[in-house]
Order: sequence, then structure tokens, then C-alpha cells
Amino acid sequence: MKKKLLLSVVLAGSLAFATGCAGNTEAEPAPSESAASTPAEAPTPDLEGVPDVVATVNGIEVTKEEFTTSYEGAFTQMSMQSQVTGQEVDQEQLKTQTLDNLIGNKLLIQEADARGIEASEEAITATTDELVASNQFTSADELFAALEEKQGIPKEEAIEQIKQQVRIDALLAEEGADAAPTEEELKALYEEAKASGAAAAQGGEIPPYEEVKSQLEQQAKQQKTSEVALALVEKLREEADVVSNL
Repeated sequence: MKKKLLLSVVLAGSLAFATGCAGNTEAEPAPSESAASTPAEAPTPDLEGVPDVVATVNGIEVTKEEFTTSYEGAFTQMSMQSQVTGQEVDQEQLKTQTLDNLIGNKLLIQEADARGIEASEEAITATTDELVASNQFTSADELFAALEEKQGIPKEEAIEQIKQQVRIDALLAEEGADAAPTEEELKALYEEAKASGAAAAQGGEIPPYEEVKSQLEQQAKQQKTSEVALALVEKLREEADVVSNL
């Protein structure tokens, strides 16, 4: 999914990867003649040896079911990327990242619990609507149907994940993640984009600053949220009792 639901850097809940091809209408490159005649065998996620309890976070279990759902979603996404890059998915590294994300998610939810942060129905609806729009669905029902079909996530579970994400968003806002980027920060991002050759990748010059300012603001907010989330998870993990069985 495209929304920060789940900041993929730390909050890799299964919704983060659930709809891979759901609303994406971009054409995929046509396979070469040789590839079409001898298709490569699709890679499969290796879940052999994953224990029933993958980890505990302050006594709260990360179950095999949780890990499997999140890992399979991440693996599907990485496999699609590997078809473009030609690089094989490093499953051991991906397992570690998946578990770290799940542990971070548990820690953030526990911190939201400790601070008494709740999720209003209005906020849950707003976040759901964002997911519908950003993934190019026509309704929440279509979103939930895709989650169940592609990831086996029932509607009730998906709504619960959205609720937890709303609470995490509020927690990160308390930590300063929603601070508006300054004009200086936005212009610095713009200069970085120009220097990085982003314009060449788009087949032309980068548009004027004012035309892309809203996109830069979104990018800056995402970066800030990621930084705040990572810093808070690191702090919480130092103080937590985390046991990994993977």
C-alpha cells in the first residue's frame, strides 16, 4: 500500500503490502521473446523453520501467523521489484527486516497504550478513505475485498490494523512528526532532487519549485515521520524486553 500505513520502515503490518497490483494501472514491460518462451520459475517465500512464537515484546507474542502474513506480503512486493532489477530477493535479510518491523509495531502500540491514545471513528474512516484513494479503489468495500482475496486478511482484522495505525499516527504526532516543514527544508529537498538527476529520469528538466512544492511537502512529512518513528522505536527497544526466536 502506498499510504504510510504502516511506514514500511518500521510499521510493516500486513496492510503495507496487501494490495500490490490492486489499483496500479501502469503497464508492465513486455517480456522478451526468449523470456516468454522459457519463463523463469516464480520464487516462493521460504518459511521453513519459523517457530510458532517468532518473538516476544514485553511478554506480548509475535506469532508465526503474524510473521507469515507480513513476510509473504513483503516477499511478493520484493519479488516484483526483483523482476525489474534482476537481483534475487535476500530472504534471510527480508526475514530480519520483517521481524524488526513487527517488533517496532508492537512497541509503538504498547507506547500508545501507555499514553492512553485512542482512535476515533472519524479518524478511522478518514484513514480508510485515504487508503481507498491512494490505491485507486472505488470504495472501502473494494479495498477490504482485495485485502481478503490477496492476503487473506478479513475485514474485521483490516479495520483493527487501521485503528492501530491511527493510534500510532497520533503517537508520532505527539513526538513531533506532524511539524510542518520549513521553506528552507523544502528548497533543500528541491535542490537535492535537481542534483540527483531526478529530472533526467523523467525525460526532461525538473519543474519549477512552486509547481512541485506540494509534492516536496509530502516527501518532507514522510521523511520526518520515518525519522521520528525510527528514533522512538530505538528508544523503546532499548528499554524493552525483546526476545527473538527466529
